[in-house]
Amino acid sequence: MLLGMVLLFPVQKSVAVTFPLRWRWSNPLPHGNNTVDMAYSATLGLGVQVTERGQLYTSDNLSTWLPRDSRVTNALRAVTFFGPRIVITGESGMVLYADSVTDFRLGTLLDGPTDDWLEAVAASSQTLVAVGDNGAVYTSTNGVSWKRQASLNQWLRGVAFGNGTFVAVGENGLIATSPDGTNWTGSASGTTPNLNRVAFSGSFFTTVGEGGVTLTSTNNGLSWFSEQTGATNDLFNASNGDGTRLAIGENEVRLQNSFGWSNQLAQANGPPSWTYYANIGRQDFFLIAGRTGMMAEGYSTNDSSYYWLPSTDSIRQWLFDVTWATNLYVAVGDRATVMTSGNGIDWSLELVPDSVTNSIFLGVGGTTNLLVAAGNQGSLIISPYAETNVMLTNVVGTNVVVTNQVISKLGVDWYDVQPRPTTNDLQGVGLFGDLYLVTGDNGTVLTSPDGTNWTRRVTPTSALLSSVAASPDIVVATGDNGTIITSRDGANWALQNSRTANWIYRVRYLAGEFIAVGQNGTLMTSADGTNWNPQVSGTTRWLNDVTRIDGTLFAVGTQGTVLTSTNAVDWISRGTITAKSLYAAATDSDQLIAVGIEGIILRSQIVPDLTPVSILSYSRFESTQSSTVNNLFLFGGKADQRFTLDSRLGFETNVWSRGPLLEFYDSSGTFYYLESLPDSNAPPRQFYHGTLTP
Repeated sequence: MLLGMVLLFPVQKSVAVTFPLRWRWSNPLPHGNNTVDMAYSATLGLGVQVTERGQLYTSDNLSTWLPRDSRVTNALRAVTFFGPRIVITGESGMVLYADSVTDFRLGTLLDGPTDDWLEAVAASSQTLVAVGDNGAVYTSTNGVSWKRQASLNQWLRGVAFGNGTFVAVGENGLIATSPDGTNWTGSASGTTPNLNRVAFSGSFFTTVGEGGVTLTSTNNGLSWFSEQTGATNDLFNASNGDGTRLAIGENEVRLQNSFGWSNQLAQANGPPSWTYYANIGRQDFFLIAGRTGMMAEGYSTNDSSYYWLPSTDSIRQWLFDVTWATNLYVAVGDRATVMTSGNGIDWSLELVPDSVTNSIFLGVGGTTNLLVAAGNQGSLIISPYAETNVMLTNVVGTNVVVTNQVISKLGVDWYDVQPRPTTNDLQGVGLFGDLYLVTGDNGTVLTSPDGTNWTRRVTPTSALLSSVAASPDIVVATGDNGTIITSRDGANWALQNSRTANWIYRVRYLAGEFIAVGQNGTLMTSADGTNWNPQVSGTTRWLNDVTRIDGTLFAVGTQGTVLTSTNAVDWISRGTITAKSLYAAATDSDQLIAVGIEGIILRSQIVPDLTPVSILSYSRFESTQSSTVNNLFLFGGKADQRFTLDSRLGFETNVWSRGPLLEFYDSSGTFYYLESLPDSNAPPRQFYHGTLTP
């Protein structure tokens, strides 16, 4: 009889968080990366998505997608299965392979490194072929070692295998075929637009490209005929779902069944209008994915039409600002979007007054007593602190227990300021003592003691003042054309010399110092708000916000830019897991939150949470269908904690065997983990503990 023993040791503390930062998606879900390719293995029951900045995700149900560590930051461009092996290609000749989703390794280019991006990869039962820039063609028999073959005469964007034939497509309508990936023969496409992808669909090949071009070959690529899908925008991929074909692209989802081609976006139950890059086709089912992680599932109905459902209901409006009000994050953005979160992980969309539903909120700030959001055309809304009673009903055994809970309505209930104190666009929101300040276009500065009654102040500028911040002694507002104005009382303002013409987009007062960031990598510091020192940021990208956590400054900007500094002088580029622009940052002193385009909200736990991980339950059982012994754990902890499950066989030694790296991915703080061991190798007893890791 086999016994399993679990020791609930306090989890060993790890060292402080180090770079690179570990980022996780709070919105959209399951992630916000651009999904450029997907592959699915029915044998393994495993799906893989590849995206920018080395980010990849796997799923065993095509619904729940988990991030995996690729160990690279290169853009990932294509993925396929070679038997049970995952093979990925991408930027600058990068090739990855993995036999486990937790262990991706770099392949080797036998002819040396290359700058060519490998845009597509396909596999037969014996050979892998990757194609890309400058007509590059590489082949491999194992996914590990790759040999460059003679290049084709156009840049290549797609490759597929079927019926014993590889087909590659590329720019200017190029199509070529090969039986082995080494010897290629050109095929007349009859078209000149760039072809983006090619797919083998049951018994024929389909290639799609720019301007809605769709071509089909029923004779292994020897000849091609045009399909009239009705698409006019660029198409990026095609797939087959048991006799039904799908072509997807820029605001294009076209489906072909026995009735011909149809526009799925025009259907009553069609997918969201979006840009889609990747798709998976199975019997009576399609999964499409694209920009900012958007996914939609299509299900065949009894009348052969398809019913589409977005995989999640994530908000995708642009977010322009975010703040932390002691116990609440608030983010605002396009289409009157206001979102709140108590933990930075789970976000709720809040209702706003009807009078501002067409507003674009550009700034937000305040305190635990009052929040203020400001937007275009002088729109202002406030959320004062208030409490309400909520009745909670629970069933304990056979008893119904009703309890009363008092909750805050801060950030939930919003009221518009009427009449609007100005029609100018408003953006900066700040606080100077007990005085609320809002700044905006045409040199607008508004002040209020209560958020309801606002006074417009005279300023010495007509610039768009996009930000405002205050020390205990002085208020600073910044804006376009290098504008900086200051005030000792919020009423009387003076112009300062910034010595730059760049837009100073944001100013913050952090740890006794003003820090301003903006256009062309502008980064400036000041001890008093009047004398400013330019600093070298090392980037020409827009820097849109800056915050401070545990002695480190974090500046965020366009194209996923993140810079860090411990002294506001020397800055290091850190990057993120996305190439999308970040417009604002906030912190609860431990966690960094960054928001940006298309609703993205990223989080990173800067100060590690050292709460011990708990083993809430454990069971050990032998499988009735295979010769395995299974250990089933239920772990409890905090979201974003990672730990290794280490083990040893007894107490004769203090040597622990390092186990798998596990993570709490959501705010529930729990997950099940199943460890399966061969019956012949299963020890009669085993002791476990967890070790927190960055």
